[in-house]
Amino acid sequence: MWSYTHEDKTYDVQKISPEGQATFMLLADVQKRIEDLETNMTINQAAAVALHQKMQGLLVDEAIIEDNETED
Repeated sequence: MWSYTHEDKTYDVQKISPEGQATFMLLADVQKRIEDLETNMTINQAAAVALHQKMQGLLVDEAIIEDNETED
């Protein structure tokens, strides 16, 4: 059973109009997409941290740009 809660009342979605049921299904889909985006954001943030750590481990002194090299 699908239910929708609004202002401390819970509604049986199967007992509302077809338009209401379709709206509910769209809302459920949007909520799922938001959850998926949040999960992907967390994964991407963790990947960025790991890649920064890896990059920092690969830095060599020979690649340092001196201040006078950037003035051109």
